[in-house]
Amino acid sequence: MISLSKIITLVGLLAIVWFGFRLLSKVQRQRQEALRRHGGVKANPKGGTTARGKAAASGTQEMAKCDVCGVYVAAGSGRCGTPGCPR
Repeated sequence: MISLSKIITLVGLLAIVWFGFRLLSKVQRQRQEALRRHGGVKANPKGGTTARGKAAASGTQEMAKCDVCGVYVAAGSGRCGTPGCPR
């Protein structure tokens, strides 16, 4: 049977879960606002950007379309590498 102590315990557990979710949503909202303020780059606690932010910025290449077969390759590369393409 349901006793007063069980009801109090259930209400207490529900309150803990409720406030836990509120805290987690607040932390997530603050992180999203921080990312928006910093332009989408994760901030390093010691200052600067993370290694992933640096790699993403320096790891991009311009692509150029092969005039013969239409395959996109890195700009400045000699051949497209497609079998049967004369270029």
